[in-house]
Amino acid sequence: MSNNNYPKISDLSSPILDAIPDMFVLCDKDTTVLDILHPKEELLSGRVKDLTGCRLTDKNSKQVFGIDIECFDEVLHTRKPRRSVFRHRGHESGQTLYYEVFLSYLKSGHILADIRSLHEDSIAQMESEHLHYFFTEVLDNIAIPISVKSMDTERYIYWNKKAELFGRTAGEMIGGTEELFMPKDKAFQIQQLDRRLAQNKEKQYQGIEKYTVRDRKEHTFIVTRTLFFFGTEKLIMASALDITELKETQASLLHTKDELARKNMALSSALSLAKVIPWGCDIEKNIFYCDYNAYHPDNAMEPDEHGCYVVPMDNYFTGIHPAYRQEAIRMISELTEGIRTEFHETYRVHWFNKQQWEWVQIQCNVARRSAEGKPISLIGSAQRITEQKETEQALLQAKEELNIKNVMLSSVLKIAHVIPWYGDLKAGTFSCDYNEYHHEKASGPNEKGEYMLSFDSFFSRIHPDYQEHAFKQFNNLIAGHIAEYHEVYPIHWYNDLEYEWLETQSSIPKYGSDGSPLQLIGSAHVITAQKQMEESLRKAKEQAERSNTLKSAFLANMSHEIRTPLNAIVGFSELLADAEEEEEKKEYLQIIRNSNALLLQLIGDILDLSKIEAGTLEFSFADHDLNKIMEELEQTARMKIFNPAIEVVCKDRIPGCMIHTDRGRLLQVLHNFINNAAKFTGQGYIHFGYRQQSDGRWYFYVEDSGCGIPTDKIDDVFERFVKLDAKVKGTGLGLAISKSIIERLGGEIGVSSVEGEGSTFWFLLPSECITTPTPIEKIKEEEFPLSRIKTDKTTLLIAEDDAANYKLFEVMLKKHYTLLHAWNGREAVEMFKAHRPDIILMDIKMPEMDGYEATAAIRQLSPDIPIIAVTAFAYPEDMRRILSSGFDGCFPKPVCADNLKKKILELCPSK
Repeated sequence: MSNNNYPKISDLSSPILDAIPDMFVLCDKDTTVLDILHPKEELLSGRVKDLTGCRLTDKNSKQVFGIDIECFDEVLHTRKPRRSVFRHRGHESGQTLYYEVFLSYLKSGHILADIRSLHEDSIAQMESEHLHYFFTEVLDNIAIPISVKSMDTERYIYWNKKAELFGRTAGEMIGGTEELFMPKDKAFQIQQLDRRLAQNKEKQYQGIEKYTVRDRKEHTFIVTRTLFFFGTEKLIMASALDITELKETQASLLHTKDELARKNMALSSALSLAKVIPWGCDIEKNIFYCDYNAYHPDNAMEPDEHGCYVVPMDNYFTGIHPAYRQEAIRMISELTEGIRTEFHETYRVHWFNKQQWEWVQIQCNVARRSAEGKPISLIGSAQRITEQKETEQALLQAKEELNIKNVMLSSVLKIAHVIPWYGDLKAGTFSCDYNEYHHEKASGPNEKGEYMLSFDSFFSRIHPDYQEHAFKQFNNLIAGHIAEYHEVYPIHWYNDLEYEWLETQSSIPKYGSDGSPLQLIGSAHVITAQKQMEESLRKAKEQAERSNTLKSAFLANMSHEIRTPLNAIVGFSELLADAEEEEEKKEYLQIIRNSNALLLQLIGDILDLSKIEAGTLEFSFADHDLNKIMEELEQTARMKIFNPAIEVVCKDRIPGCMIHTDRGRLLQVLHNFINNAAKFTGQGYIHFGYRQQSDGRWYFYVEDSGCGIPTDKIDDVFERFVKLDAKVKGTGLGLAISKSIIERLGGEIGVSSVEGEGSTFWFLLPSECITTPTPIEKIKEEEFPLSRIKTDKTTLLIAEDDAANYKLFEVMLKKHYTLLHAWNGREAVEMFKAHRPDIILMDIKMPEMDGYEATAAIRQLSPDIPIIAVTAFAYPEDMRRILSSGFDGCFPKPVCADNLKKKILELCPSK
């Protein structure tokens, strides 16, 4: 900066400028503050001399003057004035003050900043503009009626376009009351309700109300009224959801159900009147059956629990006139042997009255076949036609009754979405008389009201996945390879609609003189809703089964996980009473504290889960030094991870970061990530840290060189109760809880992994939660000493993956035995091969190889070595399994030292 080669503001000022209370700041092109006129005490606090000569880019200057450097550069290059607004917390009052800054370019090449205080009315105007934007840009685009009423005036201040459904425009309703669109008594009730809401006597109102709207019809609405504040003003927002069509649809469905029941009853009555008796035949059981009380044969048994009358096959044939009996036996035999698919015959029988023969007309075909294609059941009907045989009038009457039945049946089928159809094999066309379900390429309707479609067009509309099989079965039916056609497939009626599911049946009722088929008859049942329901039920069942399995596994795992630290707590509590040396007592107390911390963590996970379920998981936000948090995390992780083959290092961090968050919850997530990495990393490294991404968000990660996660399991890692390896300790809740915590912190969580190479668990936090004030120092990596092993006593191998529990055993037994420690079942087998100990204490649940597998492997090497199970699995079925798996004894955790020593002496007397 040159000496006094710049103008003073006083040189530029005039009496008018002096009279203005604004603060003026003169700067040169490189943002250096040259002079300050009318300094504002609440901004500068008497630091005018300190700030003169500083640059606007300096941290202190930026906070004091609030001048945006981008605006400064724009004014410098365009020479056009710019305005901006900034906030400043007063040094003495502590209140947030608002200022506006006007930047102007001077002919001398300098920049003049005019800084003035904003009055409350200006701030209110800004907030009012924000509220106006919310109303016009957000609420006007919501597809339901929305209104807002000020409770200061009890008049409406907002009325969106959809609200005009009630017969009033926004222009009519702004400043108006409820009397403008509803009766006075109803308006009075609404006003009383709003007053109660404004007085906080009710939190929210929601109810079903009816209004006559613009179409002059009464509509039903779900109305919600909610209190909110704009500054100190109380506002009531009301919304109305029209459910009129839903109510009408429900009523229509109930009516349809009643109508179907009535027509079913009418159909049953019609069949009874027509003396038509549907019946079935179970070929394997040699019985006929029907459910018609009025026309069951005299020689039938009493009705079963389904109301069916059962007739043994011999009794059925005995009731047929001898002149027709052999013919009837032959027809049934040909059906069962597959020679024919159906028959229609007329017999004389005395099924109903043994004193008089009656005429009956029998129809029958195969209803069901075995997997080998052999008929196993028949279906048919028997119609009593004595009167038809006697007089033509009776025949005509029966025909009329049959026509009535057909009409009723057609109506029932239509309601049930069953489509009867016919196929003309010579013409190669299907035909049906249903307008609702014909294909868009069908021709018709003709004079009979039928729509026709070629075979090729029909099958081309079937879903490609089912098309080939459906067409193949259709050709098998025509070729006589199958007697009936039964298929289920999705099909398109129209190109712009979704697929409909059909259940189709078909048979060949008519053959030519040469035996070739002429006609097809069948039905298509529209079962789309049924299929959708089946799929929903299947998914719900799978989800329920999966949830039950996971919860059962979780409860069993909780028993083990809680007993493990309890064993150390109880055991060392007993030993503490006998300890004499102060250092020994401190060591025992530390182990008890550590085990207690683990137990509290387990209980904390369970409580956190219950709070997440209830939506009551609490957070306490404050500013924290992020690097100190990472230091603490690094130290704690190194202390917890006893494996010297694993490098635990905080790699990435940025000097001087402060984070506004819940410190405990942040550490909880990072600890979960690191503990998870330690469980699946035998050797290599666990690196963690944080950095800022290009989009401003903060990226936290924990990276390991462990076994990685299979691709098909990555999507499940953040689900509750999920454990990718049952042999690894844990509740299956840590990652699920971590996900909930990060989402509550406004972030995003995820994982990337390559199986066999390692995994990276990460989460992102919003950019505004971290600022950068202080540097950190990286702590030195600690070294943990390895325990020494004595070799002059009876050797006892302890397979235990929990350090605290092994320490308990070491304190219990080291005076009398030489101890070897294996961290898992695989190490136990290898150490047995190398050292041949005299006795083994074996934990059951361990990583890599559990106690059952390790014991089985050791028994192959030495069937006589004493092996005692020491486990947190304490249920009776666990004890039975342990004692039947090659163990010589079992102690559930927590372990009593005296009992354990007695058992060891019993199995392995001291040297």
